[in-house]
Amino acid sequence: MGVLMIRSWLVIGMLMLVTGCSSGSPMDEAGEVRQDEKLAGQPDRSNTVVIGMPGEPQTFNPDARPDDYFYAPAQNIYSRLIKLNNNQEIIPDLARSWTVSEDGKEITFELQEGVVWHDGQPFTSQDVKFTLDSIMEQKGAAVDNLSSLQSVRTPDQHTVILTLKHPDATFLGYLAWYATFVMPEHIYQGEQWDSGTRISPIGTGPFKFKEYTPGVKLILERNEQYFGQIPSVDRLVFSIMPDPNTMVQAFYNGELDIFGTDPPITEVTRMEERGDINITKKVFPSRYYLVFNTAKPPFDQPEVRRAIAYALNNEEIVNKAMKGQGQASSSFLSPVYSWALSEKYKLPEYDPAEAGRMLEQAGLKPDAKGNYLTITFKLFQDGTFSDIATVIKDQLQQAGIHVQIEVKEYAAWQEEVVQGRNYDMSMLGGYQGPDVGAIANRVSTSGSNNIMGYSNAKLDEALQQAALLIAPTTRKVHYEEVQRILSEDMPIYPVSEWISMNPVHEYVKGDPASAEAVGYTGFSEYNYVRMIQD
Repeated sequence: MGVLMIRSWLVIGMLMLVTGCSSGSPMDEAGEVRQDEKLAGQPDRSNTVVIGMPGEPQTFNPDARPDDYFYAPAQNIYSRLIKLNNNQEIIPDLARSWTVSEDGKEITFELQEGVVWHDGQPFTSQDVKFTLDSIMEQKGAAVDNLSSLQSVRTPDQHTVILTLKHPDATFLGYLAWYATFVMPEHIYQGEQWDSGTRISPIGTGPFKFKEYTPGVKLILERNEQYFGQIPSVDRLVFSIMPDPNTMVQAFYNGELDIFGTDPPITEVTRMEERGDINITKKVFPSRYYLVFNTAKPPFDQPEVRRAIAYALNNEEIVNKAMKGQGQASSSFLSPVYSWALSEKYKLPEYDPAEAGRMLEQAGLKPDAKGNYLTITFKLFQDGTFSDIATVIKDQLQQAGIHVQIEVKEYAAWQEEVVQGRNYDMSMLGGYQGPDVGAIANRVSTSGSNNIMGYSNAKLDEALQQAALLIAPTTRKVHYEEVQRILSEDMPIYPVSEWISMNPVHEYVKGDPASAEAVGYTGFSEYNYVRMIQD
């Protein structure tokens, strides 16, 4: 998974108002059921869950650098102060509760008591301070996301106080998301911070590290001293399978209990029709969207960009290119953040005739073939990008816009499009969370994923003001302005929302997206999983 396709999630504006959250020991009734249920699966691994893993871990310190492949195992080995679940909610982890000061600049976390690291050493607030200080000082993967952090104080072993430079409505979401696992100071202090896979991981999570065989598997065992729900199964085996076809076949053969990643779109219907596979589908704040080179004529004219928007039919794109396994976009912000959406400023309705009128308004005239302009559409190789581009090409041609598709290796695309800005139109996918304010990374002047050369001072101001506020009602006013400006300038065009899918065999219960576990586990946290038979 490329950095532009990283996952993850959440509605944080409302949750910033939470003055305290308690975890407790959830689902006692489910615990009683587990006592009676018979573990199923193949006899030789009846109490082992095998999960697909699409690539090799790069480091056993998941905070040191981006490592998407290790993200799922890390959620089972380590814990965070707070974490995101599959409903885009912030839930407790090592912090059993937290409060936010009235001015939004101080967050106090009350920690779980009696927590121990996998090696038996006690966990304390000092480990939290060490972790956050190291992320900032060592330029960890989350350093930019946590840039508003000013200081960390630990008045006692079970209290952590974070002081922010300014109110930041996005902060809790980022703290609960990616590369913010609390690390043991007694293991990673000194020169060990970015240790790669040289150090066996020690965490406080529901499973302990047991074994890693490069290119083959990563094995975790149940942590009997876990402070939360102790796992129902003895072990997790993450089976490393870089080839998606191999992973699909292994899943069908029963060699994998949990697929472990999103299946190829071409396999979803087949999985659903089998009857022995369950797939939980959820809309996440990740999207496919078009970007325009706003520094290059004629794409420097908003009328041209809006004309392209009028010429596109997202429903048809999803149905044809994505086999219906998506959700056609209709808004400039992810629909996950429904509280921030504007009914007034949405994507334009499909209208090829209006597209032609706008092209003429921009001073363009059709040539002998009826084409107003020719677009070079450059994209990198991805499972669905080419299919989406083909449908887009056909739609734009109907409005007199000729498209030449160029598919490149990712490195070549990045050099030509991202670094060289040598393109007319391209396509990105990627996470636009864990807070609605993350749209700034895509469209603000200084946004890390703004490859369009786009800049609007009023948009920047609206985004900055929204991030300084806490209440959704006051933030919404500024996001209304953001959507108004995007509807006029059209630097990006959202095509489809990303639907996360989690295939598991029917005998697998309690996966992280299930009703019983979703309120208590992270995205890929498997301490509620059990295997049963009728």
